[in-house]
Amino acid sequence: MTDQTAAITDWLASAHPAPPAARGEWMMSGLAILPTGRAFDTVRISAAIVHAAAQSGDSDTVAAYLDHMMDGPVIHDAYNSGVWYYALVPLGTCTHHNTPDAQLLTPETTWLGVPAVHRTARPGAYWICPPRRREDFCVPAGVDGVIRLGRRRAAEPGGVAATVRPDLARITHECRSLLNGTPARADTLTLDDATARTLRYRGHLMMLLPALQDTEAHLPVDDPSRSRVLLGVTKAHRQLALDSKSENLSTQYAHAQRLARCCLDTVQLLRALDAPAAAR
Repeated sequence: MTDQTAAITDWLASAHPAPPAARGEWMMSGLAILPTGRAFDTVRISAAIVHAAAQSGDSDTVAAYLDHMMDGPVIHDAYNSGVWYYALVPLGTCTHHNTPDAQLLTPETTWLGVPAVHRTARPGAYWICPPRRREDFCVPAGVDGVIRLGRRRAAEPGGVAATVRPDLARITHECRSLLNGTPARADTLTLDDATARTLRYRGHLMMLLPALQDTEAHLPVDDPSRSRVLLGVTKAHRQLALDSKSENLSTQYAHAQRLARCCLDTVQLLRALDAPAAAR
């Protein structure tokens, strides 16, 4: 590890209440779950907005565009074809972004999957624009510009839809595979396996939550489904807020199971809400 990489790693790890734990997560899985609002703030932007602004979904083209426009570190959560981009911005900036397609993650209560500095390619979350130095941030005005342009282009005829829906069938299959496993199979897991599963199902829930929030935003005020959606959002937030860093295998595996159940409940709710819309 170079001195520059070590300095960047130390800075990112400083966001964690226990920095050595973050370094351990990077060593085990290449991904550490860090709270926002401590070393950096984060703006989550839908892939639809970014791709509309860049006029491309090609990763190399998008990387060059974001590097030019934002001039700072950006994470791409790429478990499927689009999902989300996360721009790291200076503390206290970009507070005006609070919509389903572009939102400042709530400081110190939202945890973000942050890749190791060297992780610059798929699968999973990676740095599409890696940090170049300690305390490297995107330019807030550049982040604003990408969001404004992306929204405008997405609204044009033939533009990209503003909300990217996660792959519900794939998430359902993976969650059921975990929950339908026998106790004997669970006993063969290592702590690293259980931790990796916890991170994966946290990632699924982090993708499902914005889709549920977007659905809620489009419901009529008097829609009877609104209370169910708000309850689902609350449950998802509660699961994401739980500590996922246990060194006990049984505790970590149980946490992965709770996340998987929450994902399945959220998928079921999204499908139930989609059914009446499809019938219209």
